[in-house]
Amino acid sequence: MRLLHVVLLGFGLLALTSCSRTQEQQLRSQAADDRPLANQPDLHEPSGVHSSGHVHAEHDHTDGHPQNAHEAGGHQGPTDADHHGSPLVATSSHERHGESHGRSEPQHRDHAGHNGHQHSGEQHAGEESKHIAIGDKVPDFEVTINGKSLKLSDLQDNGSLTEDGTLVLTFWCSFCHSCRHVEHRLDELAKQYKGKVGVIALDASAGETTDGVAKFVKKNKLTMPIALDADGTAADIFGVRVTTTTVVIDGNGVLRYCGQFGDDQHAFATDALKAVLAGEDVRLEKTGHKG
Repeated sequence: MRLLHVVLLGFGLLALTSCSRTQEQQLRSQAADDRPLANQPDLHEPSGVHSSGHVHAEHDHTDGHPQNAHEAGGHQGPTDADHHGSPLVATSSHERHGESHGRSEPQHRDHAGHNGHQHSGEQHAGEESKHIAIGDKVPDFEVTINGKSLKLSDLQDNGSLTEDGTLVLTFWCSFCHSCRHVEHRLDELAKQYKGKVGVIALDASAGETTDGVAKFVKKNKLTMPIALDADGTAADIFGVRVTTTTVVIDGNGVLRYCGQFGDDQHAFATDALKAVLAGEDVRLEKTGHKG
């Protein structure tokens, strides 16, 4: 019996020792889990690199700068200057396309027609047109004839040039192919109405000089007056985009016709002039600007 008690006491001590060791191991394991790892970042704090990069990305999308070339420049479609005439050349009143290329000869504007000649009256894209309309009184502007500065009003008051102030102005230049098809007919019109109507070739192209024009006129045996519009004011006033465009101004200084000089089948400017001189309405007051 005493032996049985000893055995039971031994088993009890053994069980108590095993339980204590199990609890100690659990406590040690729990303590190890509670310690922060030395090489492990705190997952609750944002990484400096990632958070900074994200912020920059937001700025990149919201700072207003275009993200690609299409947004920066856009695709430019065809311009409205593709006429059958010779687009007018830029002068000091607008940015000169040729200056960026360092050329010395008469330059062409950004918008090119068949012959690439464009007057200073050509307005930049987006600019509001401010030219006058048929029936409006033509404002005064200055030109140069034979090296002398004259105003439109001076020409209208010149009795040896025009009887009542009626004028025909055709936009022209010495290096435009379209003008070669018109200038001799214009010269004949000037001879026909000499002393009665002022028929004038109006040169609003960059690069032209009085001496250069004089040499061209002499070589080609032209007799009509050539007026230089150095700053392109006239082209702006009439909204002219191409050479050979012609305007007829009556004795009251009113614009009566603006458009083509004429072609093989039509004499638009001459017909308009005849109607003005007869005191009649111009049947066709405006035609497309075509060289």
